[in-house]
Amino acid sequence: MPNKDVSENVSIQARRIRCYHYKKAFQIAFNSPQAQRRQADSVIIRMDWTDGTSSFGESAPRRYVTGEDSHSVVKLIRNCFAPILFNHPIDTIETAEAILRKLEITCRETGITAYHSSLAAIDLALLDALERSQRISTKTIFPVEHRVQPRFSASVPFLPIDVIKKYFPLLKTCVDISVIKVLIGENDDADYERVKQIRRLANPETELRLEFNGKMTINNVRRNIERLIQFDIIAVEQPLPPGDLEGLHQLREQFDLDLVADESLVSLENAKQLAKGGAYNIFNIKVSKCGGLLRSKCIAELADIHGIQCQVGTHVGESDFLGIAGRRLARGLANFDCYGGGSEVLFSLLFESRDRRATKWPPPAENDRLMDEECYEIVSKCTLLADLSPDLSPRQP
Repeated sequence: MPNKDVSENVSIQARRIRCYHYKKAFQIAFNSPQAQRRQADSVIIRMDWTDGTSSFGESAPRRYVTGEDSHSVVKLIRNCFAPILFNHPIDTIETAEAILRKLEITCRETGITAYHSSLAAIDLALLDALERSQRISTKTIFPVEHRVQPRFSASVPFLPIDVIKKYFPLLKTCVDISVIKVLIGENDDADYERVKQIRRLANPETELRLEFNGKMTINNVRRNIERLIQFDIIAVEQPLPPGDLEGLHQLREQFDLDLVADESLVSLENAKQLAKGGAYNIFNIKVSKCGGLLRSKCIAELADIHGIQCQVGTHVGESDFLGIAGRRLARGLANFDCYGGGSEVLFSLLFESRDRRATKWPPPAENDRLMDEECYEIVSKCTLLADLSPDLSPRQP
């Protein structure tokens, strides 16, 4: 969208904030070391503005990553964020960034440490408001589009071998998979069979990675890598709990593998510490866990300075609001590794073996946006959790 004339660039102010629970069911469960998920679990924010537009954001809170859940997100927005948002108009990215900084400072001053996913929802809603009111264009944040179709990464959860054999060929018809991450658990034999089967099903040039979610000791990680490296493993993601820098360097010395930071990377401060530590050479940036699109961009720029590649990840079950933001980030980064999306596939009828369309995913950039009616359609199927006015009194739905 083109920018409006400067004379028309009058600030807008929030006049209503609604929080919704997004819990769309999956066609197939996604089981990992962290959780067993059969449906989405996000908070979608709708902000109505004085110019008559509405904007949207999304938080995909994960207690084991940022310490948040859907209830804490709504509580934080209602009690802490809303009073600030209702009293600070926006007209540029700079004014939006100033609000985000104020929200973050307020959290820190009041001793709130679990806020990054909540902040991400507000970040997306503010940027969406600026775009929908034509105060910025879609190219403002990422002026250069480095790639049309980001290299795609798919995660394989704890699924029986027969399920993998059944669905993997269907998945390949819809998605051009360059990287496959196989989740590793406590059953060594089951993990071995799953990795072996995926190696057989995947194209020879497809990269295989192991995802540990920071749940194992270094001895367990070593044992798994030694057993599975024969299947041309390229990288391991979050092999050890956050903070185990010595163990990470030991793994780097023993194995010629890339190390990917995930759960240990939530903030720009984390990124600075990890870059200084020198163990990880790939960052997995997720818009929701990292505080939004603007902070994710800052983390990626810091990584670029240190020669670190960036994977753009997603939390399982994200809706299109976060999905589009993640793909925008993936297309706009110079130091890009791969894009780990895929919630659309979990919701797809592909898993009923009926939806065998050959259309490729993700969509091209020019079609990768939501129209107003699509946004309203998503929230119409959600549960309203909070409805706030400038006086902070509850509104009738």
